[in-house]
Amino acid sequence: MNAKEVFNTSLLGGIEVKNRFIRSATNDPNAENFIPNKAIFNKYEDLSKGEVGTIIMGYMAFSKSDHYAGNSLELGADTVAEFKKVTDMAHGYGTKMVAQINHASTQLYFQPEGTVYGPSEYTDPMNGIKATAFSKEQIQEFVKEFGQAAAYAKEAGFDGVQIHGAHGYMLNKFMSPLYNQRTDEYGGDVNGRMKIVLDILSEIKSTCGKNYPVWIKLSSTDFEVDNKGLNEKEFLVIGEQLAANGIDAIEVSGGSMAGIHSSARSKKYAAYHLDAAKKLSEKVDTPIILVGGLRDLDEMNNILSETKIEAFSMSRALVRESDLVKRWKNGDGTKAKCIACNSCFNPNGIECFFNLSKEKQQEYREMMQAQS
Repeated sequence: MNAKEVFNTSLLGGIEVKNRFIRSATNDPNAENFIPNKAIFNKYEDLSKGEVGTIIMGYMAFSKSDHYAGNSLELGADTVAEFKKVTDMAHGYGTKMVAQINHASTQLYFQPEGTVYGPSEYTDPMNGIKATAFSKEQIQEFVKEFGQAAAYAKEAGFDGVQIHGAHGYMLNKFMSPLYNQRTDEYGGDVNGRMKIVLDILSEIKSTCGKNYPVWIKLSSTDFEVDNKGLNEKEFLVIGEQLAANGIDAIEVSGGSMAGIHSSARSKKYAAYHLDAAKKLSEKVDTPIILVGGLRDLDEMNNILSETKIEAFSMSRALVRESDLVKRWKNGDGTKAKCIACNSCFNPNGIECFFNLSKEKQQEYREMMQAQS
């Protein structure tokens, strides 16, 4: 057996985990009153029963400057008890829970009322929404909100938190030279553009204790047209700086809804952030988690044995097969059944098309035809 093997227990980013499989953060757009409903609870229980070692629950709203609908999850004083029901359940199966904290900025799928904030003034190419630049005072308040949200997560029994710094959301746009045109200490070169993330990391550690695990999801490349967004060279600088400042784990992803590639590509792409994750893993001692196009158990074991990458994060494969990890553990090592069609992402919630009833499949087809 390899020194690193997918079913080994390990210390991953400050958390003792039973294996190296992670359910990557996936938005659940069917919460009720900002808390997990029965369907969401059951989904996480199925994943826990399915031997997933760690679940990143995402994404969770928390900031008064954000715009989100009532079917979003929200971390706050009034929702802690409901989230604790989920973490207690998962812990009962030996599964660890991490809360992903996010701010959408202009990357919204509805037309909001009121001011929408970003690092600078710009028009989002995805939806035409115009951003108003955060003032320095608002940034400082925003940083404190992150710390408070992490404190709520800790109270709710989450084993750690993950900062969402990828996929075109607020912190990704702060790090992007395309969207961050600030001239103060939160703009300029890559060190200025990432300062807000370092401030947030420091705030969470100060609020929750230096030993409370803080992970981050980073885009290795934004894949913006003409490579105008965050690129791999700057991603590596950001990763090194975060490692030097105490981040506990880095999940390497990429893409955005406005980019040439989104974060969820078609089946012809496999392990599509491997090269960037491998490069970062060779520069830092911080655990690196790979996400994107992972469906082959043998491939993952090979990556573990041949690189410094520590763990694997999956979403769509686990949407189709919540018991995929258990199936692999029990000896059926055939590839995941997911065909990466992206039909699991729909307004009615995250659910695999092939797991729907025939009636629900027809409803989905009619909905897609109406939108085309």
